[in-house]
Amino acid sequence: MIPPTLRALIGMLQPAERQWGAVLLLLALLAAVAEAIGIGAVFPVMRLLNDPAQTLDHPAARFLFEASGAGSQERFVLGALIALVAVFLVKNLYLALVYLLQARFVSRVEARLGAELLGAYLRGPYADRLARHSADRVRIITAEVGRATSGYLMPSLALATEGLVIGGLLALLLWLQPMAALVAVGVVGTAAALLQRMTNRRLERLREVRVEANARMYKWAAESLGAIKETQSLGREDYFVGHFARDADRYARATAAFTLIGLTPRLVVETLAVSALLLGLAAGLAAGGAVQELVPALTLFGVAAVRIMPSATRIMSAFASLRFYTPSVIAVSEGLQAAPREALPHLPARGARYRLEEVALAGVTYRYPGAASPCLHEVDLRLRRGELVAIVGRSGSGKTTLGDLLLGLLAPESGEIRLNGRPVRALAGALRGLAGLVPQHFHVLDDTVRRNVAFGMAEEEIDDARVWRALELARLDGRVRALPGGLDAVVKEGGALLSGGERQRLAIARALYDEPDMLVLDEATSALDAATEAEIMETLRVLSADRTVVMVTHRLANLAVCDRVLVMREGRLSADAPSDGMGGAEPAPGEGAEPPG
Repeated sequence: MIPPTLRALIGMLQPAERQWGAVLLLLALLAAVAEAIGIGAVFPVMRLLNDPAQTLDHPAARFLFEASGAGSQERFVLGALIALVAVFLVKNLYLALVYLLQARFVSRVEARLGAELLGAYLRGPYADRLARHSADRVRIITAEVGRATSGYLMPSLALATEGLVIGGLLALLLWLQPMAALVAVGVVGTAAALLQRMTNRRLERLREVRVEANARMYKWAAESLGAIKETQSLGREDYFVGHFARDADRYARATAAFTLIGLTPRLVVETLAVSALLLGLAAGLAAGGAVQELVPALTLFGVAAVRIMPSATRIMSAFASLRFYTPSVIAVSEGLQAAPREALPHLPARGARYRLEEVALAGVTYRYPGAASPCLHEVDLRLRRGELVAIVGRSGSGKTTLGDLLLGLLAPESGEIRLNGRPVRALAGALRGLAGLVPQHFHVLDDTVRRNVAFGMAEEEIDDARVWRALELARLDGRVRALPGGLDAVVKEGGALLSGGERQRLAIARALYDEPDMLVLDEATSALDAATEAEIMETLRVLSADRTVVMVTHRLANLAVCDRVLVMREGRLSADAPSDGMGGAEPAPGEGAEPPG
């Protein structure tokens, strides 16, 4: 019966990878045969060296002697030694090829799983971001995938390969020297089983410590680097470094203990093998056997032991590794199972792009996963092309959630979103790319201005004319032209080369690059000074002439240039009126609870 973890690992493999795995097992079987032939060839050669005349009396040996044309015993013995070396050389070259193919197989699986997991997280429902810390997802992609492959898949292949090798060699020894082989297998096997049982519980505890400590290390690193400005300005570096160091020490201790447990079997097996060899020699001599008669058999056992010891060590280490890295396989498997069954549709060709004239929400209700009550309640709304609309409300009123629904990041729990009178799902690929987002917290790439504006596009696909057009609309083209390199200027990590207002303008330029039919701004002008904000608002006014512009804001000064103002309160649309009909009054406060984002 296949263990659940191994079944999960096999389930991660693609059909072609499973076929390759079967091929590798067949190659491992042939490797075991090659090992048995190589080790078995030692016995007749040693008998030939020990007593050439008597050995050549054997019919098979006589036939080989005559067929070789050696002409003398000395030349035949020399030829036998050369043939033995050739057998070992070919055998070891073949084994090296098998190990290389196994390593390449594991590496390719690791690369594919990492890319597939990243794609699964990126393509998954936007609301799932609340289910798991982003640092935990990064840890699974960058660390747990490697541990699942190198720490579980590779040991599984090693277990099969070395198990077949040991099985073949033991069968050879049982055929040639049955009693001695049975005694050796009993002694070494019993000791190995006892050692395995003694270390199992310790390995389980070390595994738990490793998983917990490693997850916390990623958390401390991600949170401190993500808030580097606050960390340094408040002098909190020691807090994060101290917590990271403590968990790193726990992780290091668990890993070191695991390494020691992995090395222990080799020491035990090596000691037992040497002891068994010496005891066999002593027993043979005590029984009155001649040394010359014992040499071939003892040499065979010695060579077999030298080959079996590393294989036995790898097998015991493999068992320890399988137990230690089981959580990694489970973490990767769960991540893949959570992937969307269907990939997001591709963007349509630009010439065939869908033109958005109207967005309508009919009785839309939304509840975040795990929330006790909805954060949006039966919202009815219609937005038309050519409008500049503001969504206002106190924190928790549902305005950001409403914006995420308009962007297509969230799907209604009930109700319907219609584009040009048709349900969203009926538009398939035309839905993606219709709306551009300008977030409050803009992520600046440590890259060129060009790649920051044309976000996520291959270099050969970027249209510089559209990049400059987006920068002009965002009132950032003058600043970029003044930078050394222009569009090729690297803005540094976090946009350190730009001011806060310039970073917000860069965010607007990014949203405008695809010339979307709808633009959604989530508190996007909050970091701008009054003069710059006024310029951006005027830009939005111009942009709204041929698209829908929706602005989530708490700045009442922005309402004057808007066509309509939507007031959210406790997850409901409490008012929808022209901006001049608001009377300058503060929007009604909301009391609902809305998850961040």
